[in-house]
Amino acid sequence: MVKEHLEYLICPVCKGSLKLQKEIYEGDLIKEGVLSCNCAKEYPIVNFIPRFVPKSNYADSFGFEWNMHKKTQFDSESGVEASKRRFYEETKWNPKEGGIILEAGCGSGRFTPYALQVVGREGLLISFDYSSAVDAALVGNPLSKNLLFLQANIYELPLKEWIIDKCFCFGVLQHTPSAKVAICSLIKSLKQGGEFVCDHYPFNHNTPFNTKYWVRPITTRIPHKMLYNFGRKYINFMWPLFKFNRKFFSPKRANRINWRLLIPDYSSEGLSEEKLKEWAYLDFFDMLSPKYDRPILMQTLYKYLVECGLENVQTKIGYNGWEGRGVKR
Repeated sequence: MVKEHLEYLICPVCKGSLKLQKEIYEGDLIKEGVLSCNCAKEYPIVNFIPRFVPKSNYADSFGFEWNMHKKTQFDSESGVEASKRRFYEETKWNPKEGGIILEAGCGSGRFTPYALQVVGREGLLISFDYSSAVDAALVGNPLSKNLLFLQANIYELPLKEWIIDKCFCFGVLQHTPSAKVAICSLIKSLKQGGEFVCDHYPFNHNTPFNTKYWVRPITTRIPHKMLYNFGRKYINFMWPLFKFNRKFFSPKRANRINWRLLIPDYSSEGLSEEKLKEWAYLDFFDMLSPKYDRPILMQTLYKYLVECGLENVQTKIGYNGWEGRGVKR
């Protein structure tokens, strides 16, 4: 972070102002330090990132996977523009619009470069994750006065209210204890008329037949490293069948069969075979390790958005299930 970022931060417990102490600089950036509050709470700055949560929490699996796959889903690494296409088509924002954008649940930071394009040279992107994935995101997204990473709880944001112009939350809500509480917390930070965009795993007629929900009661109890190593061996063993399905069935049917077999299939993205397998390693773990994975009905997402204070609410089928958007009343 830089010193100017302090004006946006508050104590997530008492909502009081924070003071910067014991700071160590690297150029204009604060590499280490402490943010202290009058309520006696203190929050360390470690590796340029203010930390407002315990080291270990329910999102540890995401910290593990994104530090294993720091740049796997980056367009610069994959050779395709999957992240760019999804970001701009879901948000409907344009480069250099400016303002302050909040990225809720940055993971490895695959969407961060495009959010930075939107804020431009004069705006600010505040990007946070509950897990240590923020350290992975920092690898692919160098810090500047336009980018502030935080390790924070979506339920207790260390941000002043009514300061955010736009907020997007992709691939996160289904992995929280309560999607509605998470949405309401994010919307509190928005200015009046501020835009909110999110997605959520769908509950529909296919959900009872989704194989991952049959095995997750077991896999969520397996240590992360053990599950990840098993997943790599499983994908390698099943890969000949994956290629057989792609060759002898229609793309749509092959995709459906492979996912039912717990072989993540991103063939439609145009990835090389090497990258397809790497994405499969990642997504096998991503499906089976998170503590929470709670799909909902589209009308439930619509209801949450309205009840949390949005108007002009729209929901539809999107990249990751349901897509929802609206503006703060």
